[in-house]
Amino acid sequence: MNRNQLVDRVAARNTASKAEVDRIIVSALEEIIAAVRAGETVTLIGFGTFKSVESAPRMGRNPSTGEQIRIPSQRKPKFTPGVTFKELLNEEL
Repeated sequence: MNRNQLVDRVAARNTASKAEVDRIIVSALEEIIAAVRAGETVTLIGFGTFKSVESAPRMGRNPSTGEQIRIPSQRKPKFTPGVTFKELLNEEL
């Protein structure tokens, strides 16, 4: 499912227009990204938790020369699904 399909489904289940639903979804995602970027953890009960994790610096190699290079640490987003979400995935349809 892509964003447009999500907007269509949410609009069909509610009384809001597709344009309004799209604005709300985009705003919600922007707020989650901003919070995680600021180092906050975002927990949506029943869905999951978004947070930022830092990878350790490590050694790698340049694939074209084989030379060893140092890969610096990076912040990466991490999503952990909630218990309810995991349970729903394993229910019989």
